[in-house]
Amino acid sequence: MKLFGLNKKAKETTFQITEPDRNWVEDNFKWLIQVFGYPTRQSEQIIITDKFFPKTFSTSNLQVQNVIEDLCNLLDLDAGKITFVMHQDLRDVYGIPFEIQGKPFETETEITENNYKIHIAKSISNRSNRLIFSLIYECIKIRLTENKLQFDTGNDTSLFLFIAGIYFGFGIPLAQNLTDNGQVDDGFWETKWTYVSEMPIEVMAFGLAIHSKLIGQDNPEWKNQLPQAHKVQFERAITFLNNSFSEVFNTNELDANDLFNQADKAYQNGDFESAISNLKQVLLLTEDELLKSDVYNNIGYYQLRNGEYEKSIANFRKALQIDPNYGFAHDNLGYVLIQIGQIEEGKQQLEKALQTDNNDNAYTFRNLALYFLAKNEIEKAESNFQLAFQSETVPVDLLELHYANFLINQGKSDLGMKYLEKAVKKGEPEAMKRMNEIKSK
Repeated sequence: MKLFGLNKKAKETTFQITEPDRNWVEDNFKWLIQVFGYPTRQSEQIIITDKFFPKTFSTSNLQVQNVIEDLCNLLDLDAGKITFVMHQDLRDVYGIPFEIQGKPFETETEITENNYKIHIAKSISNRSNRLIFSLIYECIKIRLTENKLQFDTGNDTSLFLFIAGIYFGFGIPLAQNLTDNGQVDDGFWETKWTYVSEMPIEVMAFGLAIHSKLIGQDNPEWKNQLPQAHKVQFERAITFLNNSFSEVFNTNELDANDLFNQADKAYQNGDFESAISNLKQVLLLTEDELLKSDVYNNIGYYQLRNGEYEKSIANFRKALQIDPNYGFAHDNLGYVLIQIGQIEEGKQQLEKALQTDNNDNAYTFRNLALYFLAKNEIEKAESNFQLAFQSETVPVDLLELHYANFLINQGKSDLGMKYLEKAVKKGEPEAMKRMNEIKSK
């Protein structure tokens, strides 16, 4: 990256950015959008408060594990795959001066068999902002690694991680930590530290402005959390973008994302027809292939829940044409095929789902239970139902309902009714219908 603004002789009142720098930021945003999709208008930059870090703020002393769990929740990571270890060095020995050539070690992530170990220098454990910043930085790397992205490709890697951080919503804490200095004096020994990031303020501000324009916010409240110099440059960058053309922004994509979220809300309220209608409008607006695959999968799923199995199969296949490695689409297609009696092809789809990194094992085990039930292999069905419950990290649709029907058909009506009641409490229309059928007999 070419750094800019180093030889200014007069105080600038407008935003200054070189063409290579602008292209670099915009190209990286376009790449992130291509991989992860457009952010929604409901997106926001994350601030280090109990709103975003409830576990972190639940204790008076900063606990690394709590920070990691909050970050995993914010970045949709599996906290069970991440561990950490603290390291001591000369910086932790009282009264011993030392000098380090180059950048001192603070944090580093080791990848071991699809798990991650974050190595942390004990010297930053008493500097909470710096520690949280470093963990954010490492968790962003893990998020990119989980998606199998080749981001560690050259001298711009660390700079790109700041842009990725802005995209994922961590622009505020990253901007707040572009510089860090301080000292502690206990009356006998004085400890000083200083850190200056290679990311220029102007480039950081331009990245934040790009994200704000992507979500349709020219004057976000969070800008007041920025250091003053960043805030000034951010406001200038917004003005600059308002007065110049950018290929990054696409109003249709923002509208499409809004409709996608509206569809999800309609689905949560049990209004499958409205959900499907909104998603069909998304297809008329978006050119985002990643979003299209999600749309086809969701249309198929809402049709599935509406009992329109044949229609849903066509949409799951469309989703898989776009993304053959889409675990949820394989799972959903397998479920429907089992429901209509094509159980062996259904099982093949479930096996493909398990081979991906983007399925939910609890869903897959629920569906495998239905496959074995269709084959009248009762013990295997029971075993997979239990695996589904054990693997459940978020509520699994129809799991209690299917297990309730399984138990009732096995003559275990009392236990089956307890699971059916749980399904009704989840608000599932199918469970309510089943309960009414039983009560009417």
